[in-house]
Amino acid sequence: MGFRTPTGGNRKREEGFVNLIERLAACNGTKWSVPSILNEVLPEQRNLCEARHLLEPRIPTIFDKKRQITKTADDKTKLIRVNLSHSDFPSFPPEIMTEKSELRVRWLVLFLSCVLMIGNYYCFDNPAALKSQLQQHFSDIPKDRYEFLFNLLYTLYSIPNILLPFFGGVLVDRFGARVMLFAFSTAILIGQLIFATGCSLSSFNLMLFGRVVFGFGGESLGVAQGTLVASWFKNSELALALGINLSVARLGSVINNELSPVVAQASGVSSALWVGVIMCVASAFTVLLVIPIDKRAEKMSKENQKEGVIAAESIHFSDIKHFRPAFWLLALSCLVVYGCVIPFNNVASSLLMERDFFKEPPELCRRCGEGLYIGEIDCQEIVPGCPSVPPYGWPLPLLSANCTIKVPLDQWNCSTSPPLIFGDKINCDDEAWKLGPLTKTYCATKTDAAQKAATPMSIPYIISAVISPFLGFVVDRIGLRAILALVAPLALTVVHVMLGLTQVSLYVPLVLQGVAYSVFAAALWPSVPYVVEAKHVGTAYGAITAIQNIGLALFPLAVAAEFNHDDRYIPGVELLFVSFGVLGSLVGIALNVVDYQNGSILNHTNAKKRRVSLMLDEDALDQEALLAAEH
Repeated sequence: MGFRTPTGGNRKREEGFVNLIERLAACNGTKWSVPSILNEVLPEQRNLCEARHLLEPRIPTIFDKKRQITKTADDKTKLIRVNLSHSDFPSFPPEIMTEKSELRVRWLVLFLSCVLMIGNYYCFDNPAALKSQLQQHFSDIPKDRYEFLFNLLYTLYSIPNILLPFFGGVLVDRFGARVMLFAFSTAILIGQLIFATGCSLSSFNLMLFGRVVFGFGGESLGVAQGTLVASWFKNSELALALGINLSVARLGSVINNELSPVVAQASGVSSALWVGVIMCVASAFTVLLVIPIDKRAEKMSKENQKEGVIAAESIHFSDIKHFRPAFWLLALSCLVVYGCVIPFNNVASSLLMERDFFKEPPELCRRCGEGLYIGEIDCQEIVPGCPSVPPYGWPLPLLSANCTIKVPLDQWNCSTSPPLIFGDKINCDDEAWKLGPLTKTYCATKTDAAQKAATPMSIPYIISAVISPFLGFVVDRIGLRAILALVAPLALTVVHVMLGLTQVSLYVPLVLQGVAYSVFAAALWPSVPYVVEAKHVGTAYGAITAIQNIGLALFPLAVAAEFNHDDRYIPGVELLFVSFGVLGSLVGIALNVVDYQNGSILNHTNAKKRRVSLMLDEDALDQEALLAAEH
């Protein structure tokens, strides 16, 4: 891959303009001849009929005295030829130039932009993949307190992003995509560094602070990266590029779910978090690679007036008062539906362990030395009458909760008098427990269950990565956005009913969740420009993202409160998610009603898109002007 050698400013401007004229004329079949001196045209044949409003004022002047009209014998068909010279291009509008999008190196930029997001996605879900291991590492924290602190890790990430969506784009516009890519990736690296250090020092407060710093870079990095990609890709290529970007970035979440539990088992949970630091370093290094490429391309292009930044719409809080009811329904739907997906993923590891991989045994099978295990102090095997392991958990050891264990053999000297120890106080991340004669089997089976539970967590993300690039195209073709915004929460309601109230294979609801999540995203975000005025789109996206993060800040705390009420996830927490799905469905119904009253703007089928074309008729020729018409 490399850069294309420029042929001079005038030459590029002429080539671009001639190519635009050819494509504009092609809107209605009119043909323009290009002078032989300009023997190279731009390769991409984009539909630029929409550029008529930029070119139309110049066309009569340029074509005056340069027009030849030829008619066939039946006097019906017209062929127009225009000969252009250097003097015809003094004021070609620079805003239509797309030089960076013609460089072959753009695919390298796309690859690097995908890689630079992997660290962000990997570390965002670090806690979710290691929830059980972190609880064991912080076994001195009471179970209900730990549940609150764990969910607070995600709440504190989302709190900065209630306001940052309004300013992240402004910062990118002000300082440029390259500068802010470096700044945001640095914030992510520092945040993960603090987070991992906190775990190594067994300081949960330091870990919480690290997530706040991480949050300042996490969401905004996507804004800067999207701006960079948008400056390199145009039109249909842009949609493809962004789809590929999301798919590859989502692999970061999948890798985290698979790799982190393995590293935690081999080297401890702190080591797993330091792997996240390495991922962030790799992503930051990728930023350093993409910066000089973009800077060099910008010097060759007259496309941008600033540091490689595409002009974005200004965000004004006063615009909010102009938003229509349909927008607020979209925003509420976003809040509830994402609250049904992301907070679930935060606790999915523990929830799936409780449901499928480390289920609580019957009362007579819960502890060594008691019930059916009477006389079996170290529980070498599962006795008859007790369920198999897995899916059930290994019986708890007969150890007092007041034991002080520094080395594995201390367990032989530990009291067996009540109060007896429970699972949340067994630190399988500590060698003294991991290798202890009375707890090693319990720890081994629990660690194995945590690894197995992390794998299906990736299913929704894998599905999203695979189908998201295509769903955007499908939704754009069929419309039905409001209907899809109703179908998705209905499907999510079914998902959580199956997880909470049935024993159906977990793969069925998780696959359905992945599809519903992807469909909702494909329907929601492109709907915003349809329900607000064009000048308010920037503010609308900022507002809906802020509202989304309000939900992502509050819902994890609601999940923690519900868990602490029953000391279990099923069915209480799952019924909470069911209520979110039902609320999202009601909002979806209201959205469809409002959309119908507004003329089915969101549900309109886009099979026949409006297009602008240039047409020539006898009157236009007599008046020496070009007239435009639609359809």
